[in-house]
Amino acid sequence: MASSSLLASVQSAFSTAVALGYNSSTAAHDVYEGYVLAKLIEAARSDGWTCELRDSTGAVTTRAVFRLGPGRLPSGNFSHVRLSKLGKPDLEAHIGVKVRGKSPVAHEFDLLVLRESAANHCRRSGLDPVRSDVVIHAEAKYYGGNLSLPIGRAVVGLAIDCDMATAPSVLSSSVLVTNQNGVTVEQLIAHYGVTFRFLITPANPTGEYHLGRIFRALLNTA
Repeated sequence: MASSSLLASVQSAFSTAVALGYNSSTAAHDVYEGYVLAKLIEAARSDGWTCELRDSTGAVTTRAVFRLGPGRLPSGNFSHVRLSKLGKPDLEAHIGVKVRGKSPVAHEFDLLVLRESAANHCRRSGLDPVRSDVVIHAEAKYYGGNLSLPIGRAVVGLAIDCDMATAPSVLSSSVLVTNQNGVTVEQLIAHYGVTFRFLITPANPTGEYHLGRIFRALLNTA
């Protein structure tokens, strides 16, 4: 069951939406993905980006319909967020879509930001985005206890297959966001350049601030 604070944070980011597709009975891990998207939107707006809720045709909408499971960008009438800023390419942010890596296996991204031109190509061709399309990737992990090492291994495998692994001193396009902690997970993924943001909840504004800094830095690379 989703917490009221998570729902309130999502509602705040989508203040013009009359429907969010979430309610108190929605699984907390699904709402947490929406919450991480909300933090991206807040960070983008604070840096001069315009953020608009769009449907699958690209039309502005006030009814958000977000995926509650793995899906494909070209399929279904699901919502995304269009981000635009003078001097930058137009971007789209999607929840729960698959991306093709170097292997034949497509990976689910909890949050994907890519260029609008790449997203339009996917819709026209019926194909999933490819690893080179990724501007920002975030895994949103909502758990009742600290993260276990297998989660870190899965994130590293995804980062390697999608060319997001970097040297620890280089900012990767990949971020692991969680409401919990996990020292061994942090040590593992940091070796491959993946950023670990822990204890990210509405009750931790300091953590939200630092997550926003990362999102702004990654948007500036677009």
